[in-house]
Amino acid sequence: MDSEPEMDGVEPYTEEQISAEVQRFRGVVLSACSSLGNLEPVTETKQAWMGGEPARLAAGIGAMQYVPSNECLASLKDIKRYIQMDEQGEGKLVLEWLGEWKVLERDIIPIFTLGTKRLLADKQQQKVLSEEDRDHILKIVMMCVELFVFLTWSMDTESDEVQGRFTRILRSHKRAFAKREVVFSLLSIAVMYVRESHNTDREALLIKGVLYVFRNVLAIPDPLVSPTSRGLAQVEAHDTLIMALEKELAVDFFLTLMSSADQRRFKDLRPTLLDIIYYLFYRVPVAALFATDGPWFEKAARQRAGRHTKFGGVYAVSTEPGTVMPVFDVKEVLQPFANLFQKRATVRRPRTMPQGPVDRQWRTVDPDAIPILRRIAAVFIESCFNPLVGAMFEDARTATSIVNETIPRLLYVAGYFVDISLANPAVDLGCVCVLTRTQTFGQVMQFTSSYLDLKEWASLSLAMYCIQQILLALGRMRGTKLESLSTNALSNLFYDGDALALFVRLCRVFRPTLVSLEFMAQVARLADTFMATLKAHSESREGMYIRKRVNKAKSKKPKEADEDGPKPEGGDAELDSADEEAAEAAAAVDQEEAGSGSDDDDDDDDEAGSRTILVERAFDFAKFENAFAVGDVVSAFTHLLTPPSAIEHVYPMLHRIAVACKRPHLFFKRATMLRLLVLFDGTLEFPHRVEMLELASWIFRQYLTVIDSPALSNCYKAEPLNNKLALECMRAFLGRSLAGTSVEPVITRHIVNLLAEDGPGGGAGPAPEPAGPPDDPDPEQDLDLDDFDLDQYFGLGGDADAAQ
Repeated sequence: MDSEPEMDGVEPYTEEQISAEVQRFRGVVLSACSSLGNLEPVTETKQAWMGGEPARLAAGIGAMQYVPSNECLASLKDIKRYIQMDEQGEGKLVLEWLGEWKVLERDIIPIFTLGTKRLLADKQQQKVLSEEDRDHILKIVMMCVELFVFLTWSMDTESDEVQGRFTRILRSHKRAFAKREVVFSLLSIAVMYVRESHNTDREALLIKGVLYVFRNVLAIPDPLVSPTSRGLAQVEAHDTLIMALEKELAVDFFLTLMSSADQRRFKDLRPTLLDIIYYLFYRVPVAALFATDGPWFEKAARQRAGRHTKFGGVYAVSTEPGTVMPVFDVKEVLQPFANLFQKRATVRRPRTMPQGPVDRQWRTVDPDAIPILRRIAAVFIESCFNPLVGAMFEDARTATSIVNETIPRLLYVAGYFVDISLANPAVDLGCVCVLTRTQTFGQVMQFTSSYLDLKEWASLSLAMYCIQQILLALGRMRGTKLESLSTNALSNLFYDGDALALFVRLCRVFRPTLVSLEFMAQVARLADTFMATLKAHSESREGMYIRKRVNKAKSKKPKEADEDGPKPEGGDAELDSADEEAAEAAAAVDQEEAGSGSDDDDDDDDEAGSRTILVERAFDFAKFENAFAVGDVVSAFTHLLTPPSAIEHVYPMLHRIAVACKRPHLFFKRATMLRLLVLFDGTLEFPHRVEMLELASWIFRQYLTVIDSPALSNCYKAEPLNNKLALECMRAFLGRSLAGTSVEPVITRHIVNLLAEDGPGGGAGPAPEPAGPPDDPDPEQDLDLDDFDLDQYFGLGGDADAAQ
């Protein structure tokens, strides 16, 4: 049967019928939009909708003014119903038609502003309106807010075709909201009901809706244009919106809510507040906040007479040079929030759509907006960071899943404002100390491990950024009044062997086909910060230990050998019976404190009767460096050499592997050596150029020695370069230059023995294995991530030695 089967005798619709039905539906929607209202001359009978006497004086009798129709509320409800009906499809036709007809700018915003003026005028004149009229206007205002939410919702999860059609529409909506009178109307209606002692469910929903609108409008992205392009102000509305929010004190309203975000009654509001602070600094590099001269802390609000006097404000008062103390009018501002948002909305909430990854592509910031963003950042760090971020991490701890858009943004916002704090010495790092708590820092590490397992690369990059900023902040705390806090956090982090292994896994995860070079650059930055912090912490302590889970069955073998006969070779590195007893006792104490009891033992028992226990090992930083000396790390980090990027963070790792760990043979791959050749391009400028060229020259000297000997090439599996001209140029350069001679070579010491075995036949016999340092792992060994054993790379002895 070639034809489609009929359903209950009904023939399927043809393309012409579908098109006709769409056109009919379009006419119905247009009819509802046409019934909202129109422009009419101002008359005495129309004064009620325009706020009374002030509107008449401003517009003048006879001027053209938008006047809602008598069927305004019914038409708004119809439009909402049509949008909800259209949600069942995929084209978003109704939203597209509304954008095409500019219904938001021409009808809905004027209706909302007129209704808000009426409610505010009625409030000031002690309820001039009847209860019925007031309720009718409030319903219109609420319906406008609901439509604002629908019309400004993100299209990130839609198809590329839908996103392309709505990009222009959403940006036109953003320009419509980037006006002071619109911001004032939205803020005024929210503040009016916030100040009420008791709010109905409808009024609480209205306040929530206003915050949703601000969040959605801030989230609409501006086009990315060159800073030198003409007409920049016409295409970028984000900074215009920020300046409007600042002038109307909407920013202070947000900051006031964020400063109290740790209170239980604001739990449902926290994700929206997090999004607002994120989008206020959307694609703004930290360096841009310090690009212009000016005070970091400024007065956060100005006293002004009129509409905002009763709302209150936020002030940053300088108590002494280099310090600041934000002051909130608690009586006037925070007290009205006592009974806010206690009940959930009884109507359908806007759909929750997962957002895309955090956009790290920086934008050009309007110079007039920089002082505003600087002030917002100052007040947020001083007054809002610990309450909001701490409460959000507590919510994340009880969440059932980490696969959502809130946690990656939380990690980014936390790291971003710590980054700002580190860039400004005047900021007290105690304002961001919530991240240094053991529980919070542990959560960040858990998120990082989970994202790595799930291969959520975008979220993993943000988690690594957050960890890097935490480590930098802990390092900055040394020698200050917060030094004990830093020592405690780092001691807990470095005591966990699994946490140390996580950093090694991150350095080995890079694959060119899976993640970007920017991701690898973030790995390099984190690895450099981590190793520097670990080295400084280990050197500041007389004895440093780590705790590692090991298999008890492996540690029994040396003990049994001791009872039956002599100890095996290398027994100095094995656990003796006293060490085993101490380790088991420590593990028992740890399990008792954790409340795990015997359940963990039962879960870890296998068929052979072995079980996992926790043991402590003395930490050796030099041996731990060997964990990074593997081919995966070399390949990953050398990808950042073409073109040179993040060299200041790549150089320490490459130097560590080649020189400190004495394994230059890990670089002897064709692709790796070609990447090193790029560094010798005289037209390139990059940080640590002299040091990087010295290291590359040293590696090339070792490589040329190996590649000239068949025995050495076979031993180290060195791959010849397929570019003979480049190789000859490198030979000539090294022949007349002293570059790469400051460090003693580690491979040429084997030449005599290998050439003797090689004989005059030029590699006829098998090449012997070079005698590497006694503590070095096998130079050819390259374990998979799944089989990675931290103890084996640490060279810490014990069970790893027994396993080998």
